[in-house]
Amino acid sequence: MFPLGDVSRRISGFPFITVLIIAACVGGFYLELTRGDPFVLRWSVVPAKIMAGRTLETLVTSAFLHGGWLHIIGNMVFFWAFAPPMEEAMGSARFLIFYVLGAGAAMAAQVAGDPQSMLPALGASGAIAA
Repeated sequence: MFPLGDVSRRISGFPFITVLIIAACVGGFYLELTRGDPFVLRWSVVPAKIMAGRTLETLVTSAFLHGGWLHIIGNMVFFWAFAPPMEEAMGSARFLIFYVLGAGAAMAAQVAGDPQSMLPALGASGAIAA
């Protein structure tokens, strides 16, 4: 059974940032599908490049990319189920900042785990878990 909502808390407003993040993830995935590997390699975290002080922006951009259909669908269903009440409780601006910081922290942990890796890392799972 997939969680499609959280019945313990009803939201009163429109979850604008949640929808914006989902749209950004879907847009990023579309670009992955249409532009292929060069796009993925450019915007994903490559730990060795981060450790060399290059492509630091990928600590955030990689959180809007996904490794396949199941990856994006699973992340977006989970995010839609739990993000709107969090956005309402935190406020939209703080929620967006928290999401971006969570994405950066998750990718920084990925880099710390294998700092010399040349394999690209991507996905919103860490940001969503935050």
